[in-house]
Amino acid sequence: MNEAIKRTVKYVEDLGAASYIMMHKYKVLGKKGKAICFDIEDSPEEIAEFEKLYQDYLNSEFHRFDSCLMSLKKIRELP
Repeated sequence: MNEAIKRTVKYVEDLGAASYIMMHKYKVLGKKGKAICFDIEDSPEEIAEFEKLYQDYLNSEFHRFDSCLMSLKKIRELP
C-alpha cells in the first residue's frame, strides 16, 4: 500500500538562515509575516536535518558574510 508522505511547514525568521536552508534543497512556500515558510517532510529525521542546517548556518562563512552585510548597511555618511 502506498502511503502519502506527511508534510509540515517550518518557519524561519532570519533571512540569512532562510537563504542558507533554501540553498540546501528545501522548498519555500511563501511568507507569513516576516517568516519564510518551508515545506518539509514530517519525519523526525527530516526535521532534525532542517534544524541542523540552521545551526550549521550560524557557524558558516555565510553567516559571517550576512553579518558584515548588515553592518555595512549601518555605516554613516561621511561629512
